[in-house]
This record gives sequence, structure tokens and C-alpha cells, in this order.
Amino acid sequence: MRILLATDGSDTAGAAVQFVAGFPFPSGTEMKIVSVIPRVLRDHEIETLTPEQRTVFEESKSGNHSEVEELLESEAALLGQAGWSVTTEVRVGHPAAEIVGAAEAYDATLIVVGSHGLTGFKRFLLGGVSNQVFQSSKRSVLIVRKPESECEGSRPELPARDGHLWRILVGYDGSGPSEKAISFCTSLDLDDKVSFRVLTVLPMVRLFRQDIRQELNWIWQQQKETEKEALEAAADRLREITGGVTTALTEAGDVSQAILAAGEDFKADLIVLGHKGKGAIEKFLMGSVTPRIAQHSCRSVLAIR
Repeated sequence: MRILLATDGSDTAGAAVQFVAGFPFPSGTEMKIVSVIPRVLRDHEIETLTPEQRTVFEESKSGNHSEVEELLESEAALLGQAGWSVTTEVRVGHPAAEIVGAAEAYDATLIVVGSHGLTGFKRFLLGGVSNQVFQSSKRSVLIVRKPESECEGSRPELPARDGHLWRILVGYDGSGPSEKAISFCTSLDLDDKVSFRVLTVLPMVRLFRQDIRQELNWIWQQQKETEKEALEAAADRLREITGGVTTALTEAGDVSQAILAAGEDFKADLIVLGHKGKGAIEKFLMGSVTPRIAQHSCRSVLAIR
């Protein structure tokens, strides 16, 4: 596995580094940390500067580059101490575009970003950038959120790599992307480090009392049984490699709210979802649900493409 981690030195980016340092990625995983310095002047604008202005500009740019290199060196050392193989890269340009481009060049399996960062010349706004990366990248994206007090059950700091029981909620709807989400989970270095809950949400149609008609309809009941079987089969794939696996099947009018509530109930460190764009109506539309959860969850979210 190859992981590209974007950082800007903010507290949230630091939380992402800490998250990645301790997460049970497969043995042999390689990581690259990238930081982007925004391009504040275009080439033709630089040409209009006076010699004195250009000197100030170049000195500022050089100092900023050195500061970013020190940041990357520090965070690479932290990941190295956790046992990961790490390289670093400084880029200049539009943050989201550079992160996506770096992931393509690195052939990253996964992009990791913090949920928001700091503004200003020396930092890129990772809050807007994380959403842009999520929407534009063709690769899986992990958005790490710094645990907040309003997120029930959040742990303010994740313990060291070997001392933390990770709680992972996996959304499953039988689609290709959700199958890939299960495959991702089975690839992890699990042992007894992870407790999984695999969740299927069936959407209830509540217009014109269709909720009652669905409950009474034998086809709906048969579908529920089919979904239960598929859910257990997916969970069994995880049970082959770890014992801490439970399942839940629920019905809800708002699928994203049901998943968010399940994350709270499970006190999940991470919510893993397939991301397929616009999907089939007979499923619970994980493609449209995933961006909503990534935006609104107070817990870290991994969207598997």
C-alpha cells in the first residue's frame, strides 16, 4: 500500500499524522508526506516587481520553503518512529490540485488529509482543500478529524500504534465499492487491534404511508432477508482474520443520518464507506451518502473508490 499524506502543520494535520502513525496498515506500507506552498504570484506578476520587491519576495519564499521542509522532517521522523517507510515532498501551486497530482505521480493507494487547517501565506486551507481533494481525486481518500468534545466517545489522543483497539464502522450495501471497502479492511494488519461493526441501512420510503406497505409486503421482507445474508457474508470475510466483528441491519428514512448515528453509538474511530458516485436506487445510494457523511461526521471518514 502507498499512502500520500498532505500536511500543513496545523493541529488537524497533526492529528492526521498521529492517526496514520498508529493505524494498522498492512506490513510494508510506504508513505509520502507532501506539503503545498500556495503560489501567491504568477510569473508575469513577478516580472513586474522592482529589484527590491523581488529580493523581498525571494527571501520570503526561501524562508517559507525552509519552514515547510522542517515541518516535513519532523513529521516524517514521527512516522518513522512508528515503523513506517517515509519520504517527503514540497510542492508549489494550488493545494488541492498539487495533492491530487502528487497522488497520481506517487501512484498512491490512499490520500490522507486533515479536515481543516490554518489560513494565510504559510499554510493552505485544508478544510476547503480536503473537500476539493475528496471530490476530484479518483483515489480513495481518508479525511481525519481531530476528536472534538461534541463527538460522543471521542478520545482526545490516539494511543501508540501497538496499544490502541481501533473501532471501525463499515458501511455495506453489496455494491462494488462497498465490497472494496471490505477488501480494504481485510488487508489491514489486524490481529486483535480492531473491532469492526458492519452496517447495512435499508431506505424506508415514507411517502403516502409507504412505510407500512413496505413492512407488510412479503417482497420487502424477502429483500431484508437477502440483505441480512449478504451482510453476514461480508462480515464473515472479516471474521476469517479477526474475531471482533459484529453486524447491524437497520431501516431509515435518512441513510446518512442512520450511519452517522451508528458511528456515534459504536464510538467509531473511523467510518469506512464505498464511494461510487451516483448509484442504483434499489440500494441505499452510498455514492451520494458518502460525501454527506464525509462533510458532516465528527469522526474520521475513509471513502474507498
